[in-house]
Amino acid sequence: MKAADTSSNEAAPPPPAAAALAEVSWQPSALGHAMSALTAACGLASGAAPSPGAPPDGDPTAWIEAYAGCMGIEAEAVQSSFADLPRAIASLGPSLVRLDHGYLAVVSAGRRGLTVLTPALTRARIPLEAVRRALSAHLEDRPASHVDKWLAAARIPPRRAARARAELLAQLVADRPIEGMWLLRPDPGSSFRRLLSMRGALRRGALFLAAAAAQIALGVLAWWLIGAGALDGAVQPGWLLAWVLLSLSAILVQLFASWTGGLLTIDVAALLKQRLLCGALRLDPAAIRARGSGELLAMVSESEAVETAGLGGALGAVVALVQLASAALVLSAGAGGGLHVALLAGWTASVALLARRFARRRAAWTRERFAITSGFVENVVGHRTRVAQEAPHLHHEEEDAVLERYHAASRAMDRVGDLLASLPARGWLALGLLGLVPAVLGGVSVGPLVVATGGILQAQAAFATLATSLGALLSAAVSWRSIARLFAAAEAREPPGIPQAVLGRPAASDVVLEARGVSFRYGGERAEPVLRDCALVLAKGDRLLLEGRSGGGKSTLAAVLSGLHAPSSGLVLLRGLDRRTLGGAAWRRRVASAPQFHDNHVLSGTLAFNLLMGRAWPASPEDRREAELVCRKLGLGPLIDRMPSGLDQVVGETGWQLSHGERSRLFLARALLQRADAVILDESFGALDPLTARECVGAVLERAPALIVIAHP
Repeated sequence: MKAADTSSNEAAPPPPAAAALAEVSWQPSALGHAMSALTAACGLASGAAPSPGAPPDGDPTAWIEAYAGCMGIEAEAVQSSFADLPRAIASLGPSLVRLDHGYLAVVSAGRRGLTVLTPALTRARIPLEAVRRALSAHLEDRPASHVDKWLAAARIPPRRAARARAELLAQLVADRPIEGMWLLRPDPGSSFRRLLSMRGALRRGALFLAAAAAQIALGVLAWWLIGAGALDGAVQPGWLLAWVLLSLSAILVQLFASWTGGLLTIDVAALLKQRLLCGALRLDPAAIRARGSGELLAMVSESEAVETAGLGGALGAVVALVQLASAALVLSAGAGGGLHVALLAGWTASVALLARRFARRRAAWTRERFAITSGFVENVVGHRTRVAQEAPHLHHEEEDAVLERYHAASRAMDRVGDLLASLPARGWLALGLLGLVPAVLGGVSVGPLVVATGGILQAQAAFATLATSLGALLSAAVSWRSIARLFAAAEAREPPGIPQAVLGRPAASDVVLEARGVSFRYGGERAEPVLRDCALVLAKGDRLLLEGRSGGGKSTLAAVLSGLHAPSSGLVLLRGLDRRTLGGAAWRRRVASAPQFHDNHVLSGTLAFNLLMGRAWPASPEDRREAELVCRKLGLGPLIDRMPSGLDQVVGETGWQLSHGERSRLFLARALLQRADAVILDESFGALDPLTARECVGAVLERAPALIVIAHP
């Protein structure tokens, strides 16, 4: 190999792939413009937010996520191993990819390459291998020299050296993580129709409807051909071949319709799950508190009913209605003519009335089932209290009454359900045959009689499908009433904030939190205010003790200050900015709160995860060291030493059980580790003994920039 001339100061030109990537990459200073342009090009959001400028040096994940929130979309950091990188790149949809040259704004991805949006707002296609090489070059370059030495020592032939080199490099760095990719997607609470359209569900729905109609049309045409030949007394081979071809085509179209319907069901179910989960996370805390855990559990079960029964029932009902429409056309050309069409319309209306009655019975049964589920969960939670305080002969009195009502509702629903399952198809068959009596008595020919009989049988099959689908569809419709609030709650997005305020540095002011004339009501304008004309100023370094009687509104004020509730009137400022300007998420990042014990929770996960929920996850080694340091200052060192896995020990309901005091100190550590401008602690020291409480107070005073402690006098 010829040695390179190092005497020249002129740098070697970049390889062609690197030069091509550089031409289509956005500079870091234009990342905000790239996100806005990509969002508009992919239709992720209806509007755009002004660009806040360049992201800070280092990891831009927090900056990208915050700016995406300001635009009304979501950004998710993607991490892949070296071995899975080609698959990860091929699945990138609207996304950002960070390279040495800048950022790629990826519009779509596939096996043929990535379609990117260039700074000139044009689209270009980039090979997958070029992007893979650019993302993994820092992992391959270091071991590449060792691999080359191994290959040279082994005297691998040149024609096999390239493949061997690639395989060895892949084995050496297969499990190494690769970052620098962020998926962009619309907010789950945005227009559901637009979400369906972006996922391709509307197009699949149109294809399914067209395939169902084509299948029915092919079936009718096939039997018309064979029937016409049979009535003429001679079936020509050509007509028989056409019948076979049409029948096979109908089968193929039916398979295509089933495949399309399955994909449509999967797409809609996935979007519905995302929407309901988003709605559950955006429910107002007061609304959640007003519902019992049993009622919330029942809502979860109803969402499963909507997904499993509703989607399948809707597709079946669509097919049945198309069949009924085609049967009406056939009947109009048969011996019964208008009489049969009128009978079909009347019978369809009767089935609709029967379905309505079933829906009412189903709703009554669902209410009783809700009562059983809610009562069971609440009684299990309070079982020890009932055993200790309730008279033994009253333990099952309420449950027996609820079960009796449930059985009565079940019997009423089953009676109507049996009619809905059997009457539509069988009743129509009898009614349709009766409709042939005038034509038979009038001496109609065989041809129209056969056509009418075919139409009757086709309508019977349609009613059989409709009866099965209506039961599932109506059950899902009743279940939908229970989860409609979750679906609608997803639209209640908190204010995203202005990018310059969310991503900029806080104002250099000694005043951290300020409340002016704050009032708050639970339950609307007519409710009695819990807070009335409250004022507060919390400066940097302040330590404020808030005391008052139980039910006096201390915790409500803490929730308003920490951004969990919006004040009914008045103004709350954080570093001179209100919540609408700063955004709900940014507000909660800068004001850490440890609510009362019954409103704070240990999630099923590792201790480290529970401690560092207010930071990026997975946690960095520095974050883990700081978390352990704070825990030891709060007296949790012996607990960490006892745990076999230390900070990686799973805690929560399914893991290591923490005592009341240990949970309280975990909540304190979680708030202190958030690196917030202000910390609000609501009765956080009540479960601690005096010595431990003094130790924890010292740790809190040392780490909290500004502090509000709520306690009883």
